[in-house]
Amino acid sequence: MPLKNSADQYGTMTRFLHWAVFLLFVWQYLSANIMTRLGRDSALFGLNPNDYYNWHKSIGLVLLALALARWIWRKTTPLPEWAPTLSPAERAISHRNETLLYGCMFLLPISGYLFVMAGGYGIKLFGVYILPDPIGKQEWLAALARLLHILAGYAAVVFIAWHVGLGLKHHLFDRDRFLYRMLPFRRQ
Repeated sequence: MPLKNSADQYGTMTRFLHWAVFLLFVWQYLSANIMTRLGRDSALFGLNPNDYYNWHKSIGLVLLALALARWIWRKTTPLPEWAPTLSPAERAISHRNETLLYGCMFLLPISGYLFVMAGGYGIKLFGVYILPDPIGKQEWLAALARLLHILAGYAAVVFIAWHVGLGLKHHLFDRDRFLYRMLPFRRQ
């Protein structure tokens, strides 16, 4: 499979970035739910709430870097043509949804970073290195960033559900092999 996209299929790099971001978003969603519900003295899978918070913050920064790489790749590499089975309305909504997903890919880690730095929580990158805090404690900024982080998280779930739902609708009900364009180990 070629590294770059062709006229009718996504290349290896596009697929890697797509699935890496997706899998890390799934981790972030699960870890956020675990860390906010786990009791202070509890552990799950050998991790306590502080471990989940540190991993959540660290993976958030990795996601920001991947989102930037994905956006740069997207802007410098032509995409395949639209799947011929997508209606004009589905194309328009998908394009808008993609824009909103990219917004969430950037807003979530940035707002999370602002929240923990302005809130005085800091980031211990993968439990090893404490990142410097260039912001300092600012309660108003922490509160605003926290609200944006939560709202963007819910929005991302909605946009991802649309994205997945459209793919499954075409693949399972229309039977047009739509998902083969992006599945990681499948040729079209």
